[in-house]
Amino acid sequence: MTPNECRLLNDRTAVVTGAGSGLGRGIAMGYLRAGARVALLDVSGKRLEEAVAEAHGIAEPERAVGILTDVTDAGAVEEAFRRVAESLGAVDILVNAASIAPSRPLVEYDLAEWRRTLELNLTGYFICAREAARLMIRQGTGGCIINLSSKTGLEASRNNSAYNATKAAEIHLARGWALELGEHNIRVNSIAPGNVFEGSMIWNEDYIKACAEKRGIKPEEVIPYYVGLTALRREIKPRDVADAAVFLASEMASMITGQVIVPDGGQVFVR
Repeated sequence: MTPNECRLLNDRTAVVTGAGSGLGRGIAMGYLRAGARVALLDVSGKRLEEAVAEAHGIAEPERAVGILTDVTDAGAVEEAFRRVAESLGAVDILVNAASIAPSRPLVEYDLAEWRRTLELNLTGYFICAREAARLMIRQGTGGCIINLSSKTGLEASRNNSAYNATKAAEIHLARGWALELGEHNIRVNSIAPGNVFEGSMIWNEDYIKACAEKRGIKPEEVIPYYVGLTALRREIKPRDVADAAVFLASEMASMITGQVIVPDGGQVFVR
């Protein structure tokens, strides 16, 4: 039995950004399986509708709500959290998962693309964490904030300037927030997954082609290549990352804050 199936988050309310696809969606579903109420936030109405439909196949409709939200818009985020508190109750958990990863060599990197990545991957995380922390402090019941980083936040990769920078910064943001918010019993941690292909918006056709060119291999060889870099030689699935997120949000991790959990099959060893 995985943490997803242990009902570790009964009576908790979680907000998950980027929940329309990829790891955000996987974590949202894991939280529902673990007994939580979940607000799914995403900027895409179509992806959000599909994710909410999946959520309602896992849990009662009143336990899962979708809220169309641009996480880089402070007013929209404030309104989203207000709606969550009204419809699902006190907010106990935030997972920052909305991000992008344009891959370009430094000399070809477009400035607008750089700025957009920083705006979503950093400013979006900051805005959502700030709103969650304000709400958790007012509630006086503690809480948990998780930044979804990446193994790239621990060891940089080629042709990924903005992603390298933002994923490393997300970890350091979480550590600083852990120091600030500990007195309010708010724990802040990061998850730095390895390469998760299933359902990913990042690992799209263009990104896979870029990775193939970078590695000098064919596009169809990209996924086996990255799986082969891990110690376990197994493909990482969204549910593997969701299990880590369930654990960190549960009472089993009540003394863990300012840390990085790395579900990567043994590709990057934290030093």
